[in-house]
Amino acid sequence: MKRSTPLERNIGAKVKQYRKAKGLTQDALAARLQTQGCDITRVMVGQIETGYRATSVFEIDKLAEVLGVDYNALFAQD
Repeated sequence: MKRSTPLERNIGAKVKQYRKAKGLTQDALAARLQTQGCDITRVMVGQIETGYRATSVFEIDKLAEVLGVDYNALFAQD
C-alpha cells in the first residue's frame, strides 16, 4: 500500500479552503490561533497555505480547532 506524502495531502490548500469558507482573512486566522496559545503570524499562515512552511502536530490541532473541522479533514487526500 502506497502512503501519501504531505504534498499529495495538500494540507495548506485545505487550510486555505476552510479559512475562506469561514470568511476569515489570514490575519484573522492568525489572531484566533494566537488566542489559543499558538504563536502563528499572518505571514506564517500564508507560508502554510502555500506549502513553504511545515506545521507541527500542535499547530495542526489548533488549526483544526479554530477552523471548526475534524483533525483528519486536513489530512484527507483529494
